[in-house]
Amino acid sequence: MAKEKIQEHLNKIFDFIDIDPEVIIEEKENGSFDIQILGDNLNFLIGYQGESLDALQHLLSSAIFKDLEDWPSIRLDINQYKKSKLEKLEEMVKGIVDRVRFHQKEIRLPPLNSYERRHVHTYISDYIDIESESRGEGKDRRLYIKPK
Repeated sequence: MAKEKIQEHLNKIFDFIDIDPEVIIEEKENGSFDIQILGDNLNFLIGYQGESLDALQHLLSSAIFKDLEDWPSIRLDINQYKKSKLEKLEEMVKGIVDRVRFHQKEIRLPPLNSYERRHVHTYISDYIDIESESRGEGKDRRLYIKPK
């Protein structure tokens, strides 16, 4: 039921902005949804640093909640933007981990959204000598990587 509603809402949005991308909706065992939108010239849907993509994901989640009175977890990605961004983030974190090990000092990461911070926390949990910590509130929330 939710999968059909997601497709219906995406069709309405895409019809309104007059595009016809390929949409792949995968329902996970935990009830969450991974949605891939693929096509040419979709950068305007991603926006500056993924802000439009995040807004589209939030809009879609809100519409589904209004229809079903259930808040399923929706992860929306366009032309694998988020996937490649997370891969680049992991490469950056590897370099920072090396610097933390060498200098034995904590390093503050650049601003990250909550999804990216959570991904780094999970990624860092594989290291036995390094830990991560979030500090601050709202837009000032930062992630620190430090020795244990």
